[in-house]
Amino acid sequence: MSLIRKIVYNKKINKKACNFTTPSHSQGDFVCPDAEKMLGRKFFECDYSETEGFDNLRAPDGVLKELQYNISKIYTSKNSFILTNGSTSGIIAAMLAVLSPNDEVLIARNCHVSVYNGLVLTGARPVWFLPERDEKWDIFKSVTPDIIEKNLKANPLIKAVIITSPTYEGVYSSIPQISEVTKKYGAVLIVDEAHGALCNFARDYTGYAPAIVSGADISVHSLHKTAGAPNPCALLHIAKSSKVSAQAVQDALNLITTTSPSYPLMTAIEAVVEFLFSDKGRTEIRKLYDMVEDFITKASNIEDVEIYSGFCDKSKILLRMKSLPALAVAKILNEDFKIEEEFSNDNSLLFLTGIGTTKRKFDTLFNALKEISVMEVDSDFTAEKTLISLPQMIYTPREAYFHPSEYIDTENAAGRICAEVVLPYPPGIPVILPGERITENNMNFIMTEKIKVTGISKN
Repeated sequence: MSLIRKIVYNKKINKKACNFTTPSHSQGDFVCPDAEKMLGRKFFECDYSETEGFDNLRAPDGVLKELQYNISKIYTSKNSFILTNGSTSGIIAAMLAVLSPNDEVLIARNCHVSVYNGLVLTGARPVWFLPERDEKWDIFKSVTPDIIEKNLKANPLIKAVIITSPTYEGVYSSIPQISEVTKKYGAVLIVDEAHGALCNFARDYTGYAPAIVSGADISVHSLHKTAGAPNPCALLHIAKSSKVSAQAVQDALNLITTTSPSYPLMTAIEAVVEFLFSDKGRTEIRKLYDMVEDFITKASNIEDVEIYSGFCDKSKILLRMKSLPALAVAKILNEDFKIEEEFSNDNSLLFLTGIGTTKRKFDTLFNALKEISVMEVDSDFTAEKTLISLPQMIYTPREAYFHPSEYIDTENAAGRICAEVVLPYPPGIPVILPGERITENNMNFIMTEKIKVTGISKN
């Protein structure tokens, strides 16, 4: 592949060009001193706009078109799209390509906030469903084909279904079975596969094929999450069997994506995908999963440690200590061992691994857990679960967004209609949605003194 890198390299060694173009640092002729300390001059030397020999991501017909074609072959897709604004832009573009105002769309309640942003932009009407919850670990279980069919049968006008697989914690759903149901009812299946960026190259380790070769119409991958790319490199794929129009997706991306995409980021996407597809990449992936397996084996022998072994991608390590609340363990890890987990609730701690996770990191975590397991800790943490429930929607998210609103004291919010997203980040799953009636049950998750509500009172 190496398409963009060759052009950038040739431009660097050929200094005859006199560009009066953006970006204004002129490929490093001027670099702010503090920026140079952080990023180095080479970053700026590779930072071009759509000058001679390059291409335009809004209407690729040269090197970017060829690059996206090569990526689609690697992922076995009909079309693949480079995303320099993360999987968020891919999810929103997929929704814009498929949904029109007032179309009904079936959405798992544990979807990422990008889905709710997509609802504001499309004007689609959400039909929510709640996957079953694993109370022991305080996480959502797989989406089942039965719950999808139940909702599609009850709502025959649903045009699309949006689910997350794998979830933030790595839990997979059976895409082949779910896709059979969505095809039966004529609905487009969009899968947020952001956290499964390695699955296309690690089927022997995950046990799961990528969503678009398992029956999904569209999926997204965040290459920065596990695959070694910088934030916010991502990809969007359309399945070969899908009827979704590639032009519709391109048009949607053109609505929401910058007209000045970063060539350093696109170069990183090219390099990462090429590496993952190579023998060296496969070796690194195998090494990662071997280290994870070794860690899980050793950590499972610590008497006080329990590791989640459900329907999940093993690059995500979810664990708990039987004698201590997970939040207490997280505090000790953070303060005493300088180890930062990805996320913790009172029942479990989540550790994300990826191409850059070294054996030293696994050993450091293992030794810390071993020490904590024999500590005498006075913990004043009390169990407090994140209560995500089916919302009582008064308005669609789009209607709430454009409705007159006001900020009120949080203590007076119960019964009012929420006009903003309330969410903990990570994991980016809203606990209260725009257009939802605020109840006493979700008041604990409004952490600010003021909250934005619509002009409709609780009466």
